[in-house]
Amino acid sequence: MNECVETPSQLKSTRPDVDKARHAASIQAAKMLLSQIAAIQKLLKIYDPENATVLQAGDALLATLKDLFADLPSAELKFWRDCIFVNGERLRCDVSNFAAYKFILVQAQRLEIEKITFEAGITREEVIRFYRFLDSVETAGSKGTAITGRLASEGFTHVSLAAAAHVEQQLDDVGIKSLSKPERAKRAFFAALGSAKEILTSQTSQGAASMRKAKRAVHTAVDILLEDESSLLALAAIKDHDEYTFSHSVNVCIFSLATGHSLGFSRNHLSKLGIAALFHDIGKTSVPQDVLNKIGLLDVNEWKAIREHTVMGVRRLSRMPRCNEHILHSLIVAFQHHLNIDQSGYPLVPPFGSLDIFSRIVRIADTFDAMTTERPYRNKVYSPYEAIRYLASQAGTKFDPILVKAFARAIGVFPIGTVLRLGTGEVGIVVRRSNLSGDPNRPTMRVLLDSTGSPTAESRLIDLGQTDPKTGQFAHTVVETLSCKDLGVNPRDYLMP
Repeated sequence: MNECVETPSQLKSTRPDVDKARHAASIQAAKMLLSQIAAIQKLLKIYDPENATVLQAGDALLATLKDLFADLPSAELKFWRDCIFVNGERLRCDVSNFAAYKFILVQAQRLEIEKITFEAGITREEVIRFYRFLDSVETAGSKGTAITGRLASEGFTHVSLAAAAHVEQQLDDVGIKSLSKPERAKRAFFAALGSAKEILTSQTSQGAASMRKAKRAVHTAVDILLEDESSLLALAAIKDHDEYTFSHSVNVCIFSLATGHSLGFSRNHLSKLGIAALFHDIGKTSVPQDVLNKIGLLDVNEWKAIREHTVMGVRRLSRMPRCNEHILHSLIVAFQHHLNIDQSGYPLVPPFGSLDIFSRIVRIADTFDAMTTERPYRNKVYSPYEAIRYLASQAGTKFDPILVKAFARAIGVFPIGTVLRLGTGEVGIVVRRSNLSGDPNRPTMRVLLDSTGSPTAESRLIDLGQTDPKTGQFAHTVVETLSCKDLGVNPRDYLMP
């Protein structure tokens, strides 16, 4: 699913602070509105409209609408392709609102509705009655103008609908062109995220359908990787997701695919590797949440529960209705991805030949993503550069040295999301590969701070592959890597197109 994003930048905004605060509050209210709309619709499928839980949800939704009415006399939800706009502002879809965003967008597409407008003066009762109405027309199979025609006769005075016009020219009206490479990457990323969540939470009987969705998502990710590797790696570099297990699985999938591509894997082998990587941690669904998110040291029983997730993953996958080649590879990777190249690690196994190559790749990708992601029980979050150095230091004992080199070649010594300080004093965040050099260690960075340490007023890129025409030497030198956290920088603001 291709989520559309608002594009505020803390380093380039020129609006007064009060306008920025109001804009941020409006965006937050719009995001809250999506969650509340999805919640009340789901509640109405279970409870009567007079139920206390439904009424409470209606009050919350109405309060959010009133927040939006503070600036405008109405609140407009507009749907186009894979985007949702609230009062003309494109909303970002991320893990925190993924389920609500997808639910509302898919419903609008199914009903062929382009716009919903709430007017000031709407009451809780009218809100509840409207969403009961939407449920009834959806059950009846009504679409588009048939729904808008019925709405007019139902006596709604503060809410209106517009049927989808299906006119390509309207793209220009909302500033949307055909999907760019980064936008296609976002669609692949969130489709994979959705597939990961679905299969991790589905019953065994639903596993076959979930696996088919996962295959489609991974195939799309493979296509994007072959076309524009930087876009997927940029998405995997964003670490502020809420649902760690799901986003971690997708990130490991992306890093594994990039490594396989670096090794020259065929499209078929990349597909198998991607599926196995996506579900390497499926056994963690059997580990209690309070253990996964515990702050501080684990006791003996908690550590045992964590270690058993590899075996539990095998059990979960072995119960899939249809065992095929993708499942077999996933079984092996789920079991082996915490085994080191010298066969230490867990689970304890008797000596055998060698680890599966997919397991060795996922072992590296899993470690890298875990080291660079903030977790409640971890004292230190490593920069991508520090994580790469750690992998290199353990090559030959924990990790396959050839595959570590392939991994580093795939994402670079300074991976996307790394903050660099140059010899000029300028500070920037790595956003993609170089357009000038084939050297993966000479990426392109977006400048955040100029040579005086002041935020830059405009977006400016420096390609570290640039050379001095007189000497032939690289024009820029990296003097140190910095922490996004220490700088107060959120990679999402610069890596999400």
